[in-house]
Amino acid sequence: MRLRKKLAAVSGLTAMAASAALLLGATPASAGPNCASGYHCVFYLGINNSARHSYFNSDSNFTNDTFNQLTSLSGGGVNVNDQTVSASNSSTGGYESHYYYDAGTSYSTFLFCVNPGSSVDYLPSGQQNRASALQLRGTTSISCY
Repeated sequence: MRLRKKLAAVSGLTAMAASAALLLGATPASAGPNCASGYHCVFYLGINNSARHSYFNSDSNFTNDTFNQLTSLSGGGVNVNDQTVSASNSSTGGYESHYYYDAGTSYSTFLFCVNPGSSVDYLPSGQQNRASALQLRGTTSISCY
């Protein structure tokens, strides 16, 4: 009888330890609001009330991009270039979203960045409607949203 109790106790502790290891070993997804996992999203107006465009990779020029998701909301079908008011980062690789303005042949002038799992709903007025390029970067020392 004693042996059975000891075995049961050991089995229970082993199961609890295994569960705890799974929980501790799992890393939370870095999900920004209203942006699918792995993507970097820009919005015509607010994150929850306007059209969106999602980027999986860097894009050095937004000229040929449109707000092609949630098109029944404000900004649906509008060109993304110089029209971004909000941004969200759902990076699964830990990439910061770095936005630039005056893009063309290269990443010109830094505008703002968004950390993985973060967002900025309605950028300050001096940063609204200026983004024209996106570069994905690993963790930097730049202060991001």
